[in-house]
Amino acid sequence: MYSKLTMKAVMELAAPHTWPASTIPVYITAVLAIWSTQQFSPYLFFSVLLTSVFLQCAVNTLNDYSDFMKGTDRLENSEDPTDASIIYNDLDPKDARNVGILFIVIAAVSGLYSIYVAGLVPIIFGAIGVAVLRAYSVTKFPLSYLPVGECISGFVMGGIIPLASYYVFTLQIEPMILLYSLPVIISIGLIMMGNNISDIEKDQEAGRKTLACLLGRNRTSILLKSLILVDIALITTIVFWQFPHGTFLLPLMVVSVIIPITKMSRRGFVFKARTVTMTSILAVHTRLNLYYIAMIAAEIILGSL
Repeated sequence: MYSKLTMKAVMELAAPHTWPASTIPVYITAVLAIWSTQQFSPYLFFSVLLTSVFLQCAVNTLNDYSDFMKGTDRLENSEDPTDASIIYNDLDPKDARNVGILFIVIAAVSGLYSIYVAGLVPIIFGAIGVAVLRAYSVTKFPLSYLPVGECISGFVMGGIIPLASYYVFTLQIEPMILLYSLPVIISIGLIMMGNNISDIEKDQEAGRKTLACLLGRNRTSILLKSLILVDIALITTIVFWQFPHGTFLLPLMVVSVIIPITKMSRRGFVFKARTVTMTSILAVHTRLNLYYIAMIAAEIILGSL
């Protein structure tokens, strides 16, 4: 007999600690829209934000469901109860699947106001997101078993979400948003890389060919830390180029990520340090991009004086 589905289990499936991957792209797009149009609608903002968050909840839940059904996640290789809700809460996997579908429905409802204002274009972007979600998690040969997870998660969440959000906010498709979103694309990809580098042994046992499995732990850790430096360099370049009034925050941004980078480096990215690695890489993603947002906001405020 399975245990009853509880709110605690639902929240663990939704994985709120990962939400910065879906919220920060919307925050950045909102300030970019204000910078370019001097307009802001809180109703549109929350419609887009909730849609993005609930789609990520669906991704998290259906990915856990898929891993459980394929036997990738088992009690003996899942030390973090919050990262293996189906196992530790003794859930009926069908309940978890249904929760994931419910999250998609809630995301669709959350986006109704965006569709009312912006027309059918947001539906196209949403359909792309759902198609990628399906291809990544629940198909017979999911993309999560291939060395493309970092690129897919980075581009969809860090690129497609800003493109769609900017259209909803401004009714314009602006390719330059992809350039401004490059730091977000990279840092979201790094979240996936941090997850995969911690799970190398588990993924190899399951037959996955993630980038970390192919490169090995040492080379992947070097790549991860190198891409953090690239991310910092990109933000610095973009801010000096387009948002110069925010450059005074650059030193604070760099200092803010020293501790999480040092912490995860010292622990060696091994499975037993998975919680430290994921907490640290999420901190890097959040801090870099919140400072990036603050620098754009400084340009909006100080540039108008």
